[in-house]
Amino acid sequence: MINSIKVFSQEITLKINSKIDSEKKVLDDLIFIKKHKDFSSINSELQKISWYLKVNGYFTNTIDSITTKNNSTTAFFSLNHKTERAVLYISDDNKVYFKNHNLKNNFITVPISNLASILNETSKKLDNEGKSFSKVSLENISIKKNTLFAVLKIDQSKKRVISKVIIKDYETFPQSYLKNYFTIYKNTIFNQKKIKEISLLSRDLEFAKEIKPPEVLFKNDSTFLFLYLKKQQNNSFDGIINFASKENGGVLFNGNLDLKLNNILNTGEVFNLFWNSIGEEKQEFKISSITPYIFNSKFSPEISFSIYKQDSTFLNTKFNSKLFYNINQKTKLALTYNSETSENLEETLSNNIESFNNYFLGFQLEYNIPKNDFFFNDKFNLNLNPSIGKRKTKTKSSKQFKIETSASYIWDLNTRNSFYIRNKTGFLNSDSLIDNELFRIGGTNSIRGFNEQSIFTNSYSYFNLEYRYLTSKNSFLYSISDIGKVIVNNKSKTLYGLGLGYMFNINNSRVNLGSVLGGNSIKELDINNLQLILSWKSFF
Repeated sequence: MINSIKVFSQEITLKINSKIDSEKKVLDDLIFIKKHKDFSSINSELQKISWYLKVNGYFTNTIDSITTKNNSTTAFFSLNHKTERAVLYISDDNKVYFKNHNLKNNFITVPISNLASILNETSKKLDNEGKSFSKVSLENISIKKNTLFAVLKIDQSKKRVISKVIIKDYETFPQSYLKNYFTIYKNTIFNQKKIKEISLLSRDLEFAKEIKPPEVLFKNDSTFLFLYLKKQQNNSFDGIINFASKENGGVLFNGNLDLKLNNILNTGEVFNLFWNSIGEEKQEFKISSITPYIFNSKFSPEISFSIYKQDSTFLNTKFNSKLFYNINQKTKLALTYNSETSENLEETLSNNIESFNNYFLGFQLEYNIPKNDFFFNDKFNLNLNPSIGKRKTKTKSSKQFKIETSASYIWDLNTRNSFYIRNKTGFLNSDSLIDNELFRIGGTNSIRGFNEQSIFTNSYSYFNLEYRYLTSKNSFLYSISDIGKVIVNNKSKTLYGLGLGYMFNINNSRVNLGSVLGGNSIKELDINNLQLILSWKSFF
């Protein structure tokens, strides 16, 4: 017979003490790790405690004895004399690093607890200047009563700049991003802060992925920076197309198509093609492009062209252009111009539709903080676009003002739970309004529970609220709580959308499933009007 023996690992409790009452009070105020698995961990913790005491003026503290009884270990300290302050001599050459201190006759006096931070702060200032190999030390140290006297010496190293950037694993990485996104110019100062900044910015790129942190090769007269980036295939396709026969024998296309090509030319560009058709009720076609940092400058043009047809009543053609100036990685400012031409297809009908053409000039501000998650969500996003313009019909000309804004924020409760909130607002002001120039809202990308672009309004504001629960790194459940106010035919309406959804990734596809009810009041929400959300986006 074999007897099984179970061995239970027991924690060891660490205590610290002193034979002097006044020193006991100091030790009692210390915060340290008390539970340990072994004596090696205890020794490491005692070294940390001793170092902390030295930083706070007990330079000659010692551990006199260590006793162990059962599962408890007690270390007896002698703190000895405490030094209260430090008086440091600063040479004339080094005064520039101590402008924020009360410098008198080349001396500064600081509490002893601040001495280590003074030395670290000076080292960081030197590093920010590119003098990363400089040494900061104290010389000629003496202690009189409770004061430490020393000469603060700085051995400054040669100033280093980034001589060359070498991209590993992605040799065709767009060079314009080095200058305008990573802000690496000729003779950019090398320091640790810059390297960390570059690494963080790499994680925000949608078309490239950092495979390991940057590395640096130092030579006598040059500094080479190595970035390890891998091209990320981030093109996407989402669509379904079906065919039907018209009464006159022709073919009718139904469905939608959303194609996004990202960085296929290795310039960071984005090309988007969108098509949507619901029988003969409505059709929409849109193409757009974004070209970042054109001609290696901070300017990034965005251009789009769209055609929208509403059954047999009107046809709108729109051109939209924006010239963004990238102030920094988070902030962009643009001049905007858009023009639209609309044709009344049923002039014999008595309705509020007229043929017109218009143009708008304005500016756009974008501020964005990426979240660096699997879904490329934004932690915070703000978009503001006011513009002024003119509309011409067959009978009159009218000055107009338009503004569109959007803002979103993700509030993380913990690693799995978060709240998402977004507001979108639009307002069009004119001495007269016609239906075919109004905003069109409703649907998956605006207020959910209503048909796509089914609500015509000159003034709207709605909120999308979601509670999200992360089921895994690449999937989450979410609630849908949408509410909005719109003006339709000079009457104010309240819109509600309530539902649930689930977004997840499978292989190279992202699937969004959901169901939502929409109505003009909570009481009007009817299960018979339930709408299903299905999006299957494939990446390639």
